[in-house]
Amino acid sequence: MKKFQSIIVEDEINNAELLKHFIQKYCPSIELLAICANKAEALAAIVKHKPTLLFLDIVLEDDTAFDLLEEIDYKDMHIIFITAFDEHALKAFRFNAADYLLKPIQIDELTDAISRIHEREANRNFLKTEEIQDIAENIRKPSTKLVTISNIDKVNFIKNEEILYCKSSGRYTEFFLKDKRKLVASKSLGEYEEELDKNSFYRIHKSFIVNLNCIDQINKKAGNYCELSDGSSLPISRRRLDGLLQFLKKM
Repeated sequence: MKKFQSIIVEDEINNAELLKHFIQKYCPSIELLAICANKAEALAAIVKHKPTLLFLDIVLEDDTAFDLLEEIDYKDMHIIFITAFDEHALKAFRFNAADYLLKPIQIDELTDAISRIHEREANRNFLKTEEIQDIAENIRKPSTKLVTISNIDKVNFIKNEEILYCKSSGRYTEFFLKDKRKLVASKSLGEYEEELDKNSFYRIHKSFIVNLNCIDQINKKAGNYCELSDGSSLPISRRRLDGLLQFLKKM
């Protein structure tokens, strides 16, 4: 059986370690060469190791899987996407026959995906650029459904326009609402980044996503901050500032 040299690109260390454990225990045809937490690490590892298989998380800190793919030559590389997306977004993977793993990762789904990769390799069947572009475009389409904020105690359903901003709290996300409530969800900020309406929300910092309609002003004097309608002041990372300003101009 052919061996695949692989790299995991996943910014959540617990997910990366779990996938590593499953690969080493249940996937003898996979040789794991590196685990990368962001785009920069992944680019360096790809140049160094020249993998034939990528396990690629959709959300990578300040970037996405598609930002990474734009900078590499993947025409002879197999890709298994890692995602926490809902049914709306999964249709794009299925339509393009792309391989993906849903979080939390299950052993049987992993082994099934590896079997499909062997079939792809036998037929030299790789994802094409237009297929990946179609996946990216469909995933970025805003969803009309309510945002689900669930934790161990309850499940809340919130409209996009009720949210002021979201804050990362480790593996959890804190939602700050216009009515002064704070709700805590048992999902990461990166997962919610892909669920929220892309026309209304923007990730201004590794720890914050803001409702663009609630920004009153951008303060550049004492570092970069955005002032919100409720008086909150949130930091903007330097690499995110230009993108935020361009996005606001288009609104």
